[in-house]
Amino acid sequence: MSSYARTRHVSRTTALAAAAAIAAPMGLLAAAGNASAAPPTCRTDQLKASWSDKGTAKSDTPTGEQETAVVELKNSGSETCTLKGQPGVSLTEGKTSETLRGSSDKSESKSVSLDPGKSTMFSLVFLSEKAEPKQGFTPEKAVVTPPGNKDTVDLTWKWGPVTKQEGATHPGNWVGPVGTTVDVSSGKEADKSGPGKEVDCGSGWHGLSVRAITSDGKGACPTAHKVTDAYGKALDAKKKPPITVTVNGTDWKCGEKQGKVNPYQECVNTKEQDEKVQLLS
Repeated sequence: MSSYARTRHVSRTTALAAAAAIAAPMGLLAAAGNASAAPPTCRTDQLKASWSDKGTAKSDTPTGEQETAVVELKNSGSETCTLKGQPGVSLTEGKTSETLRGSSDKSESKSVSLDPGKSTMFSLVFLSEKAEPKQGFTPEKAVVTPPGNKDTVDLTWKWGPVTKQEGATHPGNWVGPVGTTVDVSSGKEADKSGPGKEVDCGSGWHGLSVRAITSDGKGACPTAHKVTDAYGKALDAKKKPPITVTVNGTDWKCGEKQGKVNPYQECVNTKEQDEKVQLLS
């Protein structure tokens, strides 16, 4: 073999070896990428829905108060999948139906990973109708659309009459995100205050009652009114919660919370989170 032929043969071998060296790690990287890919969204057909016993609602026992029914979603498939956000829920009785809105607190949403056989839950909060039958209806079923899906799954309703809320400005019927549950059994959702005390500061924005949760007594009321006025102006300007307002150099994070019967507005001092201001109907 001539020296030219040997040189050409060696060059070709070297090139092939270099290409193989490059291809090997690329293949490993591709395999690693596939291995680390996030699990897909759980499909409706691989989820088994059922009522949990963790809610406050009792079967066919109207209370006239706000109750919770907790739904369990179980991964009945053979692969891990994820859910995030608020399910769609409609309560139906023949041609009558009410679609429940989602919780306004989007910060509660978190991605939930479900291995085969594992479950997660979400809360369905509703006003149990007792005294005024004309204001309520008795659903036959709850039609649930899991987050990220279009297909639905039906649950037979067993919690009695529900107060209609489709025309309410702040509906008392709503649904929370997967991975969390809501406790309304104590009726104190609007009153949680940590070590501070509740102080009535009169009326404020749109005639709503202003309440301070504070250790400063009535001395907190001037600031409370400034906070609610700033928040109210932001709402009037069509800004969507959560909204941060600044009063006297301090930031307050404001948004809607869910109470015993009606939602309420709450602003929390970002530096001292036990200090709060609430707007109540």
